Amino acid sequence: MIFSISYFLFFLYLIPAEQATIFNIVSYGAKGDGVTDNTEAIRKTLLAAANYSLLSTVLIPAGDFLTGSLEIPSNVTFYLARNAILRASDNESLYSPIPSITSDTSPFDFPFLLVNNSHNVHFQGEGLIDGGANSPPGHLVREYQPSSNMLMPKEWNLTGCTYFSCRPKLLLIRRSHSIEISEITIANSALWTVTVVESENILFDNVTILGDRRWPNNDGIDLINTRHVIIRNSNISTGDDSIAIVSHGPSSMFNITVENMDLQSTSAAIKVSAFDEDASGNMFNMTFRDIRITDSNRGICVAPRWGSGIISDILFEQMNIETRYFSLGWWGTAEPIYVTGLSMSANRHWTGKLTNIQFRNIVAQGEQGFMIRGNTSLLENISFENVSLTINRWSNVTEHPLYDYRPSEEPQLIDALVDGIFARYINGLSLENIFIEFKEPKQKYYGQCLNLNNITQKVENNIQCRDVAS
Repeated sequence: MIFSISYFLFFLYLIPAEQATIFNIVSYGAKGDGVTDNTEAIRKTLLAAANYSLLSTVLIPAGDFLTGSLEIPSNVTFYLARNAILRASDNESLYSPIPSITSDTSPFDFPFLLVNNSHNVHFQGEGLIDGGANSPPGHLVREYQPSSNMLMPKEWNLTGCTYFSCRPKLLLIRRSHSIEISEITIANSALWTVTVVESENILFDNVTILGDRRWPNNDGIDLINTRHVIIRNSNISTGDDSIAIVSHGPSSMFNITVENMDLQSTSAAIKVSAFDEDASGNMFNMTFRDIRITDSNRGICVAPRWGSGIISDILFEQMNIETRYFSLGWWGTAEPIYVTGLSMSANRHWTGKLTNIQFRNIVAQGEQGFMIRGNTSLLENISFENVSLTINRWSNVTEHPLYDYRPSEEPQLIDALVDGIFARYINGLSLENIFIEFKEPKQKYYGQCLNLNNITQKVENNIQCRDVAS
């Protein structure tokens, strides 16, 4: 893989050349009592920091500071001290709409924290940024659905928002560069937690992101048309996707590294996708290594659905994956690895290609097997090396296993047996040093170790199978 020089050197932009001046929000009238509206006080602090000609630090000291939306300017370190809480207000009037630059949700976003056309912005410290999604009295909870164990969000009545964008994204970074998020904890987002759009040179290091596991659309980190990103040494536990890397336009996405992570998701721990008619940009040079995925619905999900770009050169290695059933309210049925290239609907087609996807040194256990499914010639050169898979049933969900192709123009949920590796329509599939085991007691829906059809240029070497179904 060839990486641009800026990918390795962007950290130089994140190192302050001199001591920064500190702007304490308390000095501008903020009160950390958990009740006072501090929106104007913190905005005044940020304005003072923005008007300072050199590097500056905006300090959130110990306390519980309630506030509406804030925009963080360039050359600012936004620092949360130990025992500091920056809490999102439930007052809708304190949130400013900003036109969306993608079609991911609706024409407008309503971010709690915004970094827009900025550079050299750091979020650091030992404090907590709390999106307040399910804080008492649960101002964004419409109802709880016991059958699916899901909290149904209530959308705000805000002008210009549609669908599920009528909730604030917690941190939105757009058209910016040289951004660092480190050490802090971010929790309880009402919508996507950290969204990075059309930006570059982004570092996440030692970050904790926590979301209610019953809450839809509270993704941990969403990268959209963004490049030169490192996500490392962090813990993400969310209801929706922990990390989603998605093409929504013509800009290419490349040089993305995710390493030494602990992930939990009621949806997919890692998702790579294209999801827009304008998603023509290529996605390539992505590495995921040393990752532990536990108690998740899906482990790895590579599933473009709409667009025409090429997704290539992705490496997943040194990973432990554990998946189980949750409910059909979430896409997925406990697949540790899920790679599909399908069109979303009859008028929303994916015409790109998935190629050179490697899975190496992976230990997986799940209630479903691996699914690798293309459509005609859209998948090629998919390889598995030194991979073990154990299929077992330990959840209390009573639903029969299904193939889940949602969202797709094809039948979206199909009754099926659980195979170790189910693969269809691939040009170039390599399986080397593979161990698959179906655990006792035998389940009536256990299928085959390998269920491979419509595969060209297939390589199988050292396949071991303990198949209690035979």
